[in-house]
Amino acid sequence: IHKEEEMVKLIGSEARAVVHFTHPQFARCKILDQHLRVLAPHHFETRFASISVERCPFLAQKFQIRMLPCLLVIDGGQVADRLVGFEEFGNDDSFSTNTLERRLAKSKVIELPKGELARMPVAQRPISYQSRFVDQCADSSDGEDAKDLDY
Repeated sequence: IHKEEEMVKLIGSEARAVVHFTHPQFARCKILDQHLRVLAPHHFETRFASISVERCPFLAQKFQIRMLPCLLVIDGGQVADRLVGFEEFGNDDSFSTNTLERRLAKSKVIELPKGELARMPVAQRPISYQSRFVDQCADSSDGEDAKDLDY
């Protein structure tokens, strides 16, 4: 429950956030997680966070999470958009990180780069700042506090 409360605080306090509701055994959740790990360091203006639906039944019910993976786009503490499954990506597991980036930009939660960077694959762009991804449901038994884990 503590982690669920932390996610509630995060959602309510961030101007812009992308929240990934995930399940550790779902392959498509892992695929989406990989894309988000690449995107997060390039969009420091947005908080990227992940939470396992197994550990947040209240939030899963509140946000009516019925299919995974599910991304909620948060704007000013409110759900502004959601991406459910891979339907928007042609139900194809091999969609690119750039495709996800363009979709999130359409929701106005991130801004697309301009100039030369816009033509580069996300993974090849230089990173000059720390990401703000927080994995709220990471196993913190190794002594690390879950809120300190970033992409």
